[in-house]
Amino acid sequence: MKIFKHNNNVLNAEDKFSQSRSGSRSPQDLTQLGELAIKLLNDKNLEVSKVRPFFWSLVETYVDRFHLYPFDVNKALFSQLELNDYPEDTVQQLVEQLEVQFEKTHGRPLRKTTGMPDELGVLDDEIKQLRDSLKYAAMVAEADD
Repeated sequence: MKIFKHNNNVLNAEDKFSQSRSGSRSPQDLTQLGELAIKLLNDKNLEVSKVRPFFWSLVETYVDRFHLYPFDVNKALFSQLELNDYPEDTVQQLVEQLEVQFEKTHGRPLRKTTGMPDELGVLDDEIKQLRDSLKYAAMVAEADD
């Protein structure tokens, strides 16, 4: 495997990995590739904007090839939330997205309903009865005057 020299246009996944797609490579090639990636990542001049697309293309390629993620996604999610001190807005959005997707997929809500719709119906009936009683009392009071 050819060793790529460091330049300012580092970490273009297509360039770095197109060679490994063209033929069978040994685990030694992957080890060398990993060592090269670590060396490039330790460059103090490397920008996050260059690294993120590189890693994302690796993950996408891995998922396309093996139909699973190369890491525990649950652990990654909780690690990310922990790094940011479990931001309320983000956690709320995730919960809502999960609930919506669960209901779309399984045809039922994730959480059991609390019975509120039934309670609201009973409450509406009681309010209507009270309103009618007040109207009647007002009419009787006017008639007495």
